[in-house]
Amino acid sequence: MRKWLGLFIIVMALTLGAGAAGGAEETAEPAADKAAEAGEAKEAVVLEDVVITGTKTPVPVKESSLSSTVITEKEIEERQVFRAEEMIRSVPGVIISQSGSAGGTTSLFLRGGNNNYTQVLYNGIRLNDTGGNFDWNILTVDNVERIEVIRGPMSSLYGADAMTGVINLQTKKGVGPPSLGLNGAWGAHSENGNFIGENRVSLLGSYEKFGYSLAYSRIDDLGILNVNNRFANNVINGRFDYDPLENLSFTAFTWFVDSRFGVPTENGGDRFDTKAAGGPGLDPDQKNARQDVLLGLKGNYWPFNWWENELTLAFTRFDREFFDPANPSDSTFDALFGSFFSRDLEQRYSLDYHANLRFGDRKKVDSVSTVGVAARSDRFKQRIHGASPFGGFDDHLKTNRSSTAFYFQEQVSFWERLFLTGGFRVEDNSVFDKVEFIPRASAAFRITETDTTIRAAGGRAIKEPTFLESFSRSQLSAANPNLKPEVNVSWEVGADQYWQDKIKFSITYFENHFSDLITFVPRTFPLLSSFENIGAVRTTGLELGLAAKTPFGLTAGLAYTHLFQFTVLDDGGQGGLFFANGRHLLRRPRHTFSFDLDYSKPKYGVHLNGLFVGSRDDSQFIFTAPFNFSSARVTNGSFFIVNVAGYYTLAENLGYIKKAQLQARINNLFDRDYEEVYGFSSPGFSFLAGLRIDM
Repeated sequence: MRKWLGLFIIVMALTLGAGAAGGAEETAEPAADKAAEAGEAKEAVVLEDVVITGTKTPVPVKESSLSSTVITEKEIEERQVFRAEEMIRSVPGVIISQSGSAGGTTSLFLRGGNNNYTQVLYNGIRLNDTGGNFDWNILTVDNVERIEVIRGPMSSLYGADAMTGVINLQTKKGVGPPSLGLNGAWGAHSENGNFIGENRVSLLGSYEKFGYSLAYSRIDDLGILNVNNRFANNVINGRFDYDPLENLSFTAFTWFVDSRFGVPTENGGDRFDTKAAGGPGLDPDQKNARQDVLLGLKGNYWPFNWWENELTLAFTRFDREFFDPANPSDSTFDALFGSFFSRDLEQRYSLDYHANLRFGDRKKVDSVSTVGVAARSDRFKQRIHGASPFGGFDDHLKTNRSSTAFYFQEQVSFWERLFLTGGFRVEDNSVFDKVEFIPRASAAFRITETDTTIRAAGGRAIKEPTFLESFSRSQLSAANPNLKPEVNVSWEVGADQYWQDKIKFSITYFENHFSDLITFVPRTFPLLSSFENIGAVRTTGLELGLAAKTPFGLTAGLAYTHLFQFTVLDDGGQGGLFFANGRHLLRRPRHTFSFDLDYSKPKYGVHLNGLFVGSRDDSQFIFTAPFNFSSARVTNGSFFIVNVAGYYTLAENLGYIKKAQLQARINNLFDRDYEEVYGFSSPGFSFLAGLRIDM
């Protein structure tokens, strides 16, 4: 890692020297938000019509050859939500499953892929665990200006784990005089009257060439069960910008999460765990705890108007603990198996440098070449401790891995009609037996006479094994250090139709061909069970999206996804209950549909959100005393829920108060009884109300 850091310090030093020699007259703005440097109003920065994550350069959405959705700050405010997953549920191709109430394990399946197939970025910095897994329950929208969702294989730019897409949360840049925001909402669940509290404070502004934006939020949710179901989540994040020159900027990012969640379920979900249902009983003090830290530093420099340099350094630390003290009087499970404790600690150092080289004439032939290198170093520690009447154990694991990569991308446009993008990545991961070559290409054709964009894309993506798949070992199973990366070869075609920039309709057909899936292979003693690259899956589907604005204050958004195929093609001869040839993948519905309707006036507004999720296959695990375990493949029924949010402006420009609003939100308006994950109760009707004050 030191050699990479030293190399890029030299590169940046040479670049700065070249820029100084070249003179200030040849500089250009390094980012879209440069227009706000002098303290202009935030509204002067308009980013809604470009997408950045798909190419690492700003591309107008009408010229983009990729399937993308941009969620704006305005849309987040209209929904009045705190957690990011609540906004992403309305994106085509997305299905989210939450195990029970807020705080339960929350998985995202994009285009039928697994939860660990989507790379999650925070200002371009990876948040996934090594191996791709990410739990969405803790990620909030504090200080977030936009969320970009890019669908399709993205490993050519972002490396391992970007199998089906990338989701990037981008925070606000502080501009203008100091602005303080206070937001509090309080309410209760209808199941038991348990308290819900959501509170947020933010501060942003700028002084001369320095900008700052800070936010803190806390969620307190006592849950929908009467035993050990509390979720407490604290998030602190900040962004600090320093722009010493018009063509030179530095940005520091901080993100800290402290989260606690009571986990009362022992195995198959709360509906089967209660003693009344014949289960082991709900556990009164089993819980998850986590502390996540991200520190990032980004430098952007344009020595000439055709040459941009960007260097990002980052450190992340994920600390997750699971506690299950023995409670034999409350849980039959604990009486038999005793206490259990585990801690996973993962640290990552990462570096990404890329240069964008721009040539040509925008109205004729235009070219943007991106050349970049990336490096990662990941370290992992795990401790597992258990004690039961039958004995105890104390296992430890300490290991590390590294990755270096080179990537290249070329974007060419012809007379503002034809837009071609092609690129590749060469990634050398210490757990791979060979260097991986990862290509991608896409094209868009604009028919300006009808305001239509026709696009197509295809490429290859990979997912690396987890630390446990590669290195863990126990008395009954062994890791496999020779695992290959999982692979997705994907393609799509689509079209976007616009009408006077008031209506946009999108349609996309996609296919994913997943192979070399890492599968757990059970073996009979004395052979140890292990992981092998034996699985293959194919998913195909259709995504539809519609967005419309009316002159009388009403906006509408619709999204529909139809999975034609999400089938196991090869189970490696294992013939498992949940992963078997010809069977559907679990928790993927064939049909999902969502709508958002927003009616806004200067004084008041109301937002209506609806979500339909079709029936889907799921799994059922049931334990009953003394040692009776059963599992089955089941069908989880469809559901349709409606949420509503509204505001009323109480005062504007009153002393130090710029705006004071009364806000209210109802979740699951019609109190539908449903299960996102089979066996786990999902929240019914809940109501929150509070105040938002901007100063």
